Amino acid sequence: MTNAVTVQSIEKKFETLARPVQKKVLEILAVLKKEGVSIEVFLIGNRKMRALNKKYRGKDASTNVLSFEEPKQFVHPKDGVQRKGEIYLNPDMSSDWWVKKSKKKAEGFLGIDFLLVHGVLHLFGYDHIEDKDAVTMEKKEAQIMKSL
Repeated sequence: MTNAVTVQSIEKKFETLARPVQKKVLEILAVLKKEGVSIEVFLIGNRKMRALNKKYRGKDASTNVLSFEEPKQFVHPKDGVQRKGEIYLNPDMSSDWWVKKSKKKAEGFLGIDFLLVHGVLHLFGYDHIEDKDAVTMEKKEAQIMKSL
């Protein structure tokens, strides 16, 4: 069974990232040995990300990535693919996009690959609220990043 990753660029300036992001999420799923999974990724800018972050996390600031796990296990009756959820990625706050765009050093920013790994892991139940969970998630992130 194959995986399905849909990427929508809400901001026109991110359209060229759609295919590479789709490919990277498929690679992450392969490293995780996940099959029959569907994920949607939305590429959005600071304004829309700030609105989502405020609405769902109560934080009135933009962020780099948000993940929303499917609340119920939904398996598409036609193809048997399980919908895992949605990832909202803000390339404006990732080092690789920011460096390319501004030609400046990107201190404090994270790369798109890492943000996608982080977002995908959230869809599979990983979190970093408790310290022990954060350590587990960070180890898994490092393992996946080495495999990509």
